[in-house]
Amino acid sequence: MRASFVLVPLTLCAAAAASQPVAAPVQSIAMYSYGYNPDPIVLTAGKAVTLHFVNRSGGGHDFTAKKFFRSARIISGNVANGEVDLSGGRSASVTLVPAKGRYKVHCGRPFHKMLGMTGDIVVR
Repeated sequence: MRASFVLVPLTLCAAAAASQPVAAPVQSIAMYSYGYNPDPIVLTAGKAVTLHFVNRSGGGHDFTAKKFFRSARIISGNVANGEVDLSGGRSASVTLVPAKGRYKVHCGRPFHKMLGMTGDIVVR
């Protein structure tokens, strides 16, 4: 009987701890004129991650990866039309669960892609 008084509270505590959500790791992505860092962006398939985008330039940039965002399960954050658009000096976060694959990313602003603002996302 005494053992059940000890085991029941321990079991309840373990169940409560297991049900607590675990914060997704953060992957910072810098946007600058005219590139992304890191490149490539390497993620783990099926594991939640928060992508924290920081525009380090004074002008606007975006992170356009339509196939990547379409294949991922977005948990939170604003991804309009497969892109994250930031004016100069701004930041934003998107939490998602990526799908395995290799994806292209580029800036959709005029001439930015041509000037080298492209990259890869590798999800293993």
